Amino acid sequence: MEKFIVVVFDKNEAKAFEALRAIEELDKIGEISVYDAQIVVKTPSGLARVIDEDDNRAFAFVGGGGLVGALIGLLGGPVGALVGAAAGALTGSIGDIEMTGVTDDFVNDVSKALKVGKVAVIADIDEDWVTPLDTRMEELGGVLFRRIRSVVKTSQHDRDAVAYQAEMDQLKAERKQARAERLAKIDAKIDQLRTKLEAAIERKRAKMQAHQQERKAKIKALEVRASQTQGEIRSRQENRIAALRKEYAEKAAAK
Repeated sequence: MEKFIVVVFDKNEAKAFEALRAIEELDKIGEISVYDAQIVVKTPSGLARVIDEDDNRAFAFVGGGGLVGALIGLLGGPVGALVGAAAGALTGSIGDIEMTGVTDDFVNDVSKALKVGKVAVIADIDEDWVTPLDTRMEELGGVLFRRIRSVVKTSQHDRDAVAYQAEMDQLKAERKQARAERLAKIDAKIDQLRTKLEAAIERKRAKMQAHQQERKAKIKALEVRASQTQGEIRSRQENRIAALRKEYAEKAAAK
C-alpha cells in the first residue's frame, strides 16, 4: 500500500540520517519499498529546506513526478500559500495536495510538529504492515506521521471543466434569444470559455500522463529489485508490483 511517511526529529541531523539508513535497510530486506526519500530542516523563515548531501542520500527519484518534493513544498507553510522563493525552497499549493494524494489535515499535523530547527525524513514508500518501520523510528526517537496516498477522483481541473462547459451552454441558450447587437459580445465570451475549457482538459491530460509515468517508473524500480532478491523478499516485492499494475490498469480503463 502506497504511503507518505514523515519522521520528525528534535534538531538532530545525525538522527535523521541514521533514520534514512534504517529506512534503506528495511527496503533491502523487503519489509518496505522506498521510491524516494529526502531529509529537510525547518528554517527560521518557515521554509522546509532540503539537506542535500550526496554521500548521505540513499535514494534517487524513481516516481518521475517529484511527489516528495511536492509534499516538502506543502510543509513550508499554510496549505494553499506560496512558501517562499529562497534558494533550496519549494512551493506548496492546493494542486500539490491533489498530486500527492494526502489531505490538508495530514499536512497541517506534520507542519505543527516540524517546528523551526527540527529535522525530518520524508519518504514515498510502499509497506504491508507498520511494525517494522514504527519500531525502528521509535528506537531512534523520531515522531512518525503516516498517510495512505488516496486517489482524488474529482480534481480542480475536472471542476473547472464542468463549470466552463455549464457557462458555455447557458450562453449558447441565451444567444438564441439575444438581439443582434448582443451576439458579438456573447460569442466573445463563448470563445474565452472554450479556450479555458480546452486548457483545463489539457492540464487534466498532462496530470494523468504524469501519474502513468510515475506508476511505470515505480513498477520498473521494483522489478529491478525483485530480480536481485529471492524467497520472501522477492515475494513481497512481486505482490507490490501486482498491486501497482492493478491500480495502473484500473486508472487506464477509467479514462
